[in-house]
Amino acid sequence: MRTKSLLLAALILAVVMAGCTSIGPQPTPVAPTKTPKPTFTLTPNWTPTPMVFATAAPVAAAPTADAAAPAQPETTAEPAITEAPTAEPTPAEANSVVRLTAAQTVNARRGPGTNYPVIGRLTTGQAFPVTGKNARGDWYQFDLDGQPAWVIANLVNVSGDPAAVQVAQNIPAVPTARPTARPVVRPQPQPQPQPQPQPQPQPAPAPQYAWALQVGSILGAPQCGTVHFDGQVQYKNGTPQNGVCVYLDYYGPRTIKFSGGGGSGDGNWSFSPCGSGDCKGPFEIYVVECPGNMPGAGLTLEGGSPPAPQSNKFTATVSDKCQEGQWTNIIFKNTRE
Repeated sequence: MRTKSLLLAALILAVVMAGCTSIGPQPTPVAPTKTPKPTFTLTPNWTPTPMVFATAAPVAAAPTADAAAPAQPETTAEPAITEAPTAEPTPAEANSVVRLTAAQTVNARRGPGTNYPVIGRLTTGQAFPVTGKNARGDWYQFDLDGQPAWVIANLVNVSGDPAAVQVAQNIPAVPTARPTARPVVRPQPQPQPQPQPQPQPQPAPAPQYAWALQVGSILGAPQCGTVHFDGQVQYKNGTPQNGVCVYLDYYGPRTIKFSGGGGSGDGNWSFSPCGSGDCKGPFEIYVVECPGNMPGAGLTLEGGSPPAPQSNKFTATVSDKCQEGQWTNIIFKNTRE
């Protein structure tokens, strides 16, 4: 019985000890402390910008057990806005509203004058901002490929107010004119007479006919009895040629005979147109084309037109047959064979 009482007492004591351990006083939790926002202080040399920053409403810090005094409210001062001073425009900015446009092709020079060298050329329609002018205002300065150039005012069109263009400060000095070199006078060479070309011998004209009358061979003699003509037809080399018809024409009958015919001998022919009578002519003797029915003794033609000549003509008129009634050695020479 006593033993059971001791066990029961030990059990009750263990339960009481366990309850004391779990029900003991718990530590009080501490609330987090919020760090107050920093206050912006203006720097004496700081230049404010025109921007305005919105200030957030201050947040009160939660009281803590350790805080000795409440946090002071946060204040932010508005910075004063100061406008920057406006700078005066430079001459280039003042002239930028004035532009020049080439009215035609015009030279761009190093300075305001035609005695300055040409450094470029503007074509019609090219435009540039005006950067200056000369004192007289008849030349304008502009920038050409990175260097100052000048153009005469009366060859360009200007947009804007030319009076607003300032006189350029960098006008180059007028170039010194170089002395003109005297031309060297050289003696002119005297023209030399040109040799005149010597006349070249002209070839003899081609014969007009197949036979040519040999004028220098004809012989005349008196013949009181009978007017008589005789001669010969020859090849080109001078040998007699037979079968060539020779024609005699005068106011009486017209007669054709051929060379070598009627027993007259090789190449020979002869005419006695008047017999023993008196006839004066004029007479014409020349070579013709033989007719197809030519007899050996000759042929007398009645009427019709005379045949076409095949040679130049021998002509003669008899005024007194006792003084000149006979002609011999009348030669017709072949010009082709």
